[in-house]
Amino acid sequence: MNELQWPYCNHDREVFLSKLILAEHYLQKYGAKFVGKANELDTWISQGVFNVSEHIEKNIWKFQESFVRVGRVYFSEKPFIVLEFSQKKEGPYEDADPFPYDLLETEFEKEIKLSLGILEV
Repeated sequence: MNELQWPYCNHDREVFLSKLILAEHYLQKYGAKFVGKANELDTWISQGVFNVSEHIEKNIWKFQESFVRVGRVYFSEKPFIVLEFSQKKEGPYEDADPFPYDLLETEFEKEIKLSLGILEV
């Protein structure tokens, strides 16, 4: 298994990582409480040919009755962000709908709210 190399020429890895942090900021804004960390080895299919892996440390948040983590999905065009939910801190976690990391900030926040089930008024 190969270690993941950033596969995008037109997308800055540091900008993507900053959006993961922004997603956690919005979790806090809407009432999520930090409850711990998880270390994982995520595996991806790269170009449908071989597996690559990435060691990731994810923060775990408690939002209402669920545990939530901010995850990532590497699609061929660009990376997406996804909120992962579980009824138990240790998982298993299920993904909400992924969304592009490079949305305008107002649209990005709307995606976080949608994933959390917060309705617009």
